[in-house]
Amino acid sequence: MTTHTSADRSPSFVQTMLARWRYIKFGLVGASGTVVNLVVLYVCQEFLLASIASSGQRLYASLAIAIVLATVNNFAWNRLWTWRDRHAEFHGGITTQLVRYGLASWLGTSVQYIMTLWLAQHVHYLLGNVLAIVLASVINYFANDWCTFKGNPREVSDDKHTQRNQSITLGLLVLAMLVYMFDLGGENIPRNGDELVYTHIAFKTWLQAQSTGAWLPLASDLDHMRNTKPPLLFWQAMVVPWLGLEWQLLWLRVPSLLYTFANTALVVWAARALAMDWLHHKTEPAPFPKVLNANTLGLIAGLIFLGCFSTYRYGRPYLTSAIETFWMNLPFWWLLCQVLRARRHTKSDVTHDATFQPTHSLFVVAGISWGMVAWYKSFVLIAPLAATLFLSLCWLNHRAWRTWFVRVGISTAFALGVFALWFALDPDPMGVWREFVVGENWGKVSAGGPSYWHTALVGGFSIWVQALGLLQNGAMLGPLIFGVAIWGLFQMRPVWRARLQGVVHPQAVLWMYVLLLSVFFMVPSQRSARYLIPLMPVMSVLCALWLWRLPPWAQRTAMGLGTVLSLLGLGFLGLFLWAGWRIDLYPLWGRLGLLLILALQVLALLLLFGTLLSRAGGQTLQASWIWLLGLILSLFAWFGMLCAPLHTASNTYAPEVVAHMQGATLATPSNFNGDFERWRFLITGVGRITPYMDHEPNTDADIAQRLQTFDAVVVHRYWNEPAPDCAKAHCQLLAQRMGLRGRHSAGEINLQSLQIPERVLFWREYLLVKQP
Repeated sequence: MTTHTSADRSPSFVQTMLARWRYIKFGLVGASGTVVNLVVLYVCQEFLLASIASSGQRLYASLAIAIVLATVNNFAWNRLWTWRDRHAEFHGGITTQLVRYGLASWLGTSVQYIMTLWLAQHVHYLLGNVLAIVLASVINYFANDWCTFKGNPREVSDDKHTQRNQSITLGLLVLAMLVYMFDLGGENIPRNGDELVYTHIAFKTWLQAQSTGAWLPLASDLDHMRNTKPPLLFWQAMVVPWLGLEWQLLWLRVPSLLYTFANTALVVWAARALAMDWLHHKTEPAPFPKVLNANTLGLIAGLIFLGCFSTYRYGRPYLTSAIETFWMNLPFWWLLCQVLRARRHTKSDVTHDATFQPTHSLFVVAGISWGMVAWYKSFVLIAPLAATLFLSLCWLNHRAWRTWFVRVGISTAFALGVFALWFALDPDPMGVWREFVVGENWGKVSAGGPSYWHTALVGGFSIWVQALGLLQNGAMLGPLIFGVAIWGLFQMRPVWRARLQGVVHPQAVLWMYVLLLSVFFMVPSQRSARYLIPLMPVMSVLCALWLWRLPPWAQRTAMGLGTVLSLLGLGFLGLFLWAGWRIDLYPLWGRLGLLLILALQVLALLLLFGTLLSRAGGQTLQASWIWLLGLILSLFAWFGMLCAPLHTASNTYAPEVVAHMQGATLATPSNFNGDFERWRFLITGVGRITPYMDHEPNTDADIAQRLQTFDAVVVHRYWNEPAPDCAKAHCQLLAQRMGLRGRHSAGEINLQSLQIPERVLFWREYLLVKQP
């Protein structure tokens, strides 16, 4: 009987050099494509398409032609030279292979297209194109090596599959981070309206500090909305002007983005560390597929976290979600680190007799983290966090429960003491009590419905709806989260039995965190899925590790539903593109490029769905999950690209308009608290801003009446409605722009209204001043 060692299975020197030479050949072909791209781009931009007056519109056309010709060039040389040795293994025609090449390269092409247009706003368009090509080339190599020129069929070693999966997931994670950075300062990124409430309070408090030097009490023009959050969130924003930076959404949002990246790094570390622990202890024969090593599982966990729509929506805007998530989770990551470290020094699992003893640093980190949570979000969160840490320690070592109770109690007391400093430092402590403790916190328990129990059991704020909060946060990944959560519930009984026998599974601590915090957030009457956002990092780790334990039929079902939801999201983006097309938001050649990306994404999703129906093998299923994560992240990128023209110079107020409005009083439409604050970012230096509700009349007579009180008025009109008549309104049109509609009245969105999508999606916005 012949045994094969790991050395026997390792690739030979010749094979290694061949693989490296293939990559070098791909790089040389890519270099030739770069030359073609740059030459065509320059010739079109400077000569062939010089008749197009606008350089921005000309760039859309030039870039589209350059990418098409460079892609054909790269395909031809890669087929004839780079992957020439695989021709005999492929049984399709050149047309089939070209289609595969287009599908495999769609992500890199999209990245190149988006990055070039974005970088062209900051550097020369040629330099921006080179940087975008470098990034896209890495993606294209692995996609084409895997898909286009893989042969039919072709044997690939497990080691090769493992390396491919790791490289692809790493590349996707880097791309995901770039997607989160894209258009960060844009007005229309997915966000919550509360962002503008917080910015209003921060700006007013900064003005107060400028005049009086006092950071407290917090200042606001909104009734009973001065102490909506603890002061640290607003002081963080006040640092922006003190650093000499402009009061822009970009600088306000950078801290949230950095915290999101920090959460992602911890998610990647936790999933990788748990996977390594499984391999070290060999608690199960096959805890995850062989071709997915610990590094890949960690990267997949990061992709799942960034692929959740709740992360994309709340992980970038100036909100507390990303920040509170970091500080709420940090003690549990710290605990997990100490548990895994203790397990590395023993060959058996932690048992009753092993008496796990965390270091004092755990309780120091807990006290500081909970104090930060109290100063960023709410002191109420300390209670469930402390209870969860106490129960987790008891799970690991129940004999020392008294010690854990005392130490967790000291950490809790320290955190509450930190929070109490607000009352000591604020000149109006009773205002803090009324607005924050009673109004903002206790008000969430007593508000809504005929009674507490009626609200808890019936309606949109019931505990049954809240039980689906994790699925709502996941959006396209909701089916995956649902499947893993159900599987985890079925594993509670065997894990408990194992614990009674002295075997402790460290991942059980993460399940306890998710379960206990989910139950806690069912207590308030105002229940919302966004309260569960701090649980998404932990849930992402569990999904990355436990996904592979689901039966194949369950994996296929979750992936199929995720694909269907992605297609629905793509349908919305297609509607957005159609609306922008009808109102000339996108130049002609820009439309064709966007349409190409849309078509490629539809084909990629349909191909993924076809893979599910074909009942492909395990490795194909594993690769399909990575493919789905990439497609979901591409939807976020495409939405940002569709909204980007709304934030360009052509759709913002010109410098002369901003100069004219310095110190002016302005009446603006608003459809929720704080919405008026966004004009301070659009017209820097404007004076007092007074809101009026969108549903209030704004006829020509109303405009004339408002201009008797204010220096300027902003008016919204539906897209197919006429502009204000300045002869009747006694006004002068100073500027106009396009805005994205945020809220709609009941029944406004239906099949009939979607036939005119620009009316549903966009406003025309007019800035009117008094007639000279």
